[in-house]
Amino acid sequence: MSSSDPQAAHAAEPGYALVTGAGQGIGRAIALELAARGHGIIAIARTSTALEEVVRLCNARNGGRSMALELDLLAPDAIDRIESVIDKAGVRLTVLVNNAGQAVWGRFDGLSMMDHRRVMELNMRVPLDLTHRLLPRLRANGSSYILNVGSMSGYTAIATLATYSGSKAFLLRWSRSLRMELRGSGVRVCCVCPGSVITGFTQRAGMQAMDDLARKFGISPERVARTAVRALFSGRAEVVPGFLDPIMAWALVNLPSGITERIASAIYLDRLPTIPADGAGKAPS
Repeated sequence: MSSSDPQAAHAAEPGYALVTGAGQGIGRAIALELAARGHGIIAIARTSTALEEVVRLCNARNGGRSMALELDLLAPDAIDRIESVIDKAGVRLTVLVNNAGQAVWGRFDGLSMMDHRRVMELNMRVPLDLTHRLLPRLRANGSSYILNVGSMSGYTAIATLATYSGSKAFLLRWSRSLRMELRGSGVRVCCVCPGSVITGFTQRAGMQAMDDLARKFGISPERVARTAVRALFSGRAEVVPGFLDPIMAWALVNLPSGITERIASAIYLDRLPTIPADGAGKAPS
């Protein structure tokens, strides 16, 4: 078949990657990294201004094969809208990046159930719903990939981050289980579990008291993205970016849980702002 054949050129061209939470931080960096590798990008976020910038930068890297979808992933019709955009664009989806997530910081009973539910919905239900809906497309499009963005918080219990760490533990185990189910299907699954990353995460989670540690030990979202994408395409099940974080992750997994839980929890408890005796107060969502 001639190389000038449009169908042959389309088949040889990298497919599209759908990236949730692509407006900032790790999601933005992953979208740019995939675009630099030639993938088309469907960038999803709630803020149109941030999306416009991401799409502009991605277009400069992948020849204009990028589009934006301004969307609240917790909206009742969110998954339907995503599928509709893919259908209308007629793109070949080969990468799904479940990056969008949220944390709230504080003692469990000092945070509202609305806060806890939002963390669980965004960190667990949305990746499940989106993957379940799009998996048939990924299967049908040949060699395809699913990248789930977890956290080192998923390796241990952490006081003041009970719902968040629990949700990330779920995401990691679900990723590895799904990976086993999809063996031989052409769809590969990887979970990236970053530690402290230098983004606006602490501000959004109300965790500004942790900024000193983020500045001292955090790594850039670009470094996370490079490591994550490399691990995804090389077929790894999970990866912890950075130099010190993989060592810490090993310790969290292999040392007695009672020890690691106390050490990790103490770091966060010591920096938790004083709250009223009745337990009121919460981190903003």
